[in-house]
Amino acid sequence: MAKMFVVLTKGKDDINMLNVASNFAYYSVKNAGAKVSFMFLGRGVENLLKDSNGVKPVIDSVNKMKDVDIDVSYCKVSVGGMGLKEEQLIEGLRPVMGGVETAKKIDDGYSVVTF
Repeated sequence: MAKMFVVLTKGKDDINMLNVASNFAYYSVKNAGAKVSFMFLGRGVENLLKDSNGVKPVIDSVNKMKDVDIDVSYCKVSVGGMGLKEEQLIEGLRPVMGGVETAKKIDDGYSVVTF
Protein backbone atom coordinates (compact mmCIF):
# COMPACT_ATOMS: atom_id res chain seq x y z
CA MET A 1 0.00 0.00 0.00
CA ALA A 2 1.28 3.45 -0.92
CA LYS A 3 1.95 5.85 1.95
CA MET A 4 1.90 9.57 1.19
CA PHE A 5 2.58 12.62 3.29
CA VAL A 6 0.89 15.58 1.61
CA VAL A 7 2.26 18.98 2.61
CA LEU A 8 0.51 22.24 1.75
CA THR A 9 2.72 25.35 1.78
CA LYS A 10 0.48 27.71 -0.20
CA GLY A 11 -1.24 30.47 1.76
CA LYS A 12 -4.83 31.65 1.86
CA ASP A 13 -4.31 33.70 -1.30
CA ASP A 14 -4.19 30.44 -3.28
CA ILE A 15 -7.30 28.56 -2.12
CA ASN A 16 -7.30 26.60 -5.37
CA MET A 17 -4.08 24.87 -4.31
CA LEU A 18 -5.75 23.81 -1.04
CA ASN A 19 -8.53 22.26 -3.10
CA VAL A 20 -6.05 20.46 -5.34
CA ALA A 21 -4.00 19.17 -2.39
CA SER A 22 -6.96 18.07 -0.28
CA ASN A 23 -8.67 16.37 -3.24
CA PHE A 24 -5.39 14.64 -4.13
CA ALA A 25 -5.15 13.32 -0.57
CA TYR A 26 -8.83 12.33 -0.37
CA TYR A 27 -8.94 10.50 -3.68
CA SER A 28 -5.61 8.78 -3.02
CA VAL A 29 -7.38 7.11 -0.10
CA LYS A 30 -10.76 6.57 -1.76
CA ASN A 31 -9.59 5.38 -5.19
CA ALA A 32 -6.13 3.93 -4.56
CA GLY A 33 -6.41 2.72 -0.97
CA ALA A 34 -3.33 4.73 0.02
CA LYS A 35 -2.46 5.65 3.58
CA VAL A 36 -2.29 9.45 3.67
CA SER A 37 -1.33 12.12 6.18
CA PHE A 38 -1.73 15.84 5.47
CA MET A 39 0.14 18.81 6.97
CA PHE A 40 -0.26 22.59 6.67
CA LEU A 41 3.27 24.07 6.67
CA GLY A 42 4.72 27.58 6.31
CA ARG A 43 2.20 29.95 4.76
CA GLY A 44 -0.14 26.99 4.46
CA VAL A 45 -1.20 27.55 8.08
CA GLU A 46 -2.87 30.82 6.99
CA ASN A 47 -5.64 28.68 5.53
CA LEU A 48 -6.59 27.60 9.05
CA LEU A 49 -7.42 31.05 10.46
CA LYS A 50 -10.88 30.96 12.07
CA ASP A 51 -11.69 34.58 11.23
CA SER A 52 -10.80 34.30 7.55
CA ASN A 53 -13.57 35.01 5.02
CA GLY A 54 -12.82 31.75 3.21
CA VAL A 55 -12.66 29.45 6.24
CA LYS A 56 -15.85 27.46 5.45
CA PRO A 57 -14.38 25.65 2.42
CA VAL A 58 -11.23 24.95 4.44
CA ILE A 59 -13.24 23.34 7.23
CA ASP A 60 -15.17 21.34 4.63
CA SER A 61 -11.91 20.13 3.04
CA VAL A 62 -10.43 19.17 6.41
CA ASN A 63 -13.60 17.30 7.44
CA LYS A 64 -13.71 15.50 4.10
CA MET A 65 -10.14 14.29 4.62
CA LYS A 66 -10.81 13.28 8.22
CA ASP A 67 -13.88 11.31 7.08
CA VAL A 68 -11.52 8.90 5.27
CA ASP A 69 -9.08 8.74 8.22
CA ILE A 70 -6.47 11.14 6.89
CA ASP A 71 -4.42 12.48 9.79
CA VAL A 72 -4.50 16.27 9.40
CA SER A 73 -1.90 18.37 11.20
CA TYR A 74 -0.29 21.80 11.11
CA CYS A 75 3.19 23.04 11.91
CA LYS A 76 3.16 24.95 15.19
CA VAL A 77 6.60 26.38 14.38
CA SER A 78 5.11 27.95 11.23
CA VAL A 79 2.26 29.39 13.29
CA GLY A 80 4.69 31.10 15.66
CA GLY A 81 6.99 32.20 12.86
CA MET A 82 4.11 34.02 11.19
CA GLY A 83 3.22 35.82 14.40
CA LEU A 84 0.00 33.83 14.83
CA LYS A 85 -1.36 32.00 17.85
CA GLU A 86 -2.72 28.46 17.80
CA GLU A 87 -5.97 29.78 19.34
CA GLN A 88 -6.60 31.64 16.07
CA LEU A 89 -6.79 28.37 14.11
CA ILE A 90 -9.73 26.05 13.50
CA GLU A 91 -9.95 23.27 16.06
CA GLY A 92 -9.49 19.55 15.66
CA LEU A 93 -6.08 19.46 14.00
CA ARG A 94 -2.93 17.99 15.46
CA PRO A 95 -0.10 20.48 16.13
CA VAL A 96 3.34 19.16 15.13
CA MET A 97 6.85 20.40 14.51
CA GLY A 98 6.96 20.31 10.70
CA GLY A 99 10.54 19.12 10.24
CA VAL A 100 10.26 16.47 12.93
CA GLU A 101 6.94 15.20 11.54
CA THR A 102 8.35 15.05 8.01
CA ALA A 103 11.41 13.11 9.22
CA LYS A 104 9.17 10.64 11.07
CA LYS A 105 7.00 10.10 8.00
CA ILE A 106 10.04 9.50 5.80
CA ASP A 107 11.41 7.02 8.36
CA ASP A 108 8.01 5.27 8.27
CA GLY A 109 8.23 4.88 4.48
CA TYR A 110 6.00 7.76 3.37
CA SER A 111 6.62 9.60 0.11
CA VAL A 112 6.38 13.38 0.55
CA VAL A 113 4.15 15.25 -1.91
CA THR A 114 4.17 19.03 -1.67
CA PHE A 115 1.71 21.61 -2.92
